Amino acid sequence: MKSKEDIIEELLSQIPCDVEVEVELPSEGRAYSVDESEGLVTLRPMTFEDEKSVLASPNADPINTILQRCLKGLRVMDLLPMDKLYLIMKLREISYGDEYSCLIICPKCKAENPTKILLSKLNINPVPDDFSDRVTIDLPKLGKKITLRYPRVRDDKSSLEENWTDNLWRYVISLDDHTDKSIISAVIDKLPLVDIKTIISTLNLEYGIENKVVLNCNSCGGDSVVDLPIGANFFGVS
Repeated sequence: MKSKEDIIEELLSQIPCDVEVEVELPSEGRAYSVDESEGLVTLRPMTFEDEKSVLASPNADPINTILQRCLKGLRVMDLLPMDKLYLIMKLREISYGDEYSCLIICPKCKAENPTKILLSKLNINPVPDDFSDRVTIDLPKLGKKITLRYPRVRDDKSSLEENWTDNLWRYVISLDDHTDKSIISAVIDKLPLVDIKTIISTLNLEYGIENKVVLNCNSCGGDSVVDLPIGANFFGVS
């Protein structure tokens, strides 16, 4: 008689063994050490077990949880946001197929528009040849150099969208060669808005996959550029 293990293996035998895919990151791995990644990581499609892991961890970020289970080569929390977003799109693509069906709300008339997006057709803005995980710029009003590091996924709780004067110091490596965080934080609180906006625009990278799509509303006929809706249900069958 066949053992239980043999029966399970036989039932699953039609699933391709080689399901992992190599994915080249938009950052080309330049923000990570060579030992961690040379621009390539490995993704495997989601399984039902991955979905159950989200239900078992209700307080964890569901997308981070799923992505980490399917990702090899880097920790999700260490990723640049542009790399995370690209991997989310790629994971959805290899798990359910290229076509993503969703409802997009028209920003003009608020009507719901059933929409189908081909994830592989979304544009990707490549990083420049000199891209690295830090950048030094001149602050126009202060007249000093500041060296910044780009945010990682682990920085989400100190979002760049809120409380700028409380959080900007986290991304400053040095200010005019000073590295003391208490000094940096105190100076940032007193910076002119021009300098603050210079820092913000520098940290808001415009590389990687574009998650904006053009919506032609079925109701009002207006054209709008909107964000592709991405939430926990992004990894559901559509």
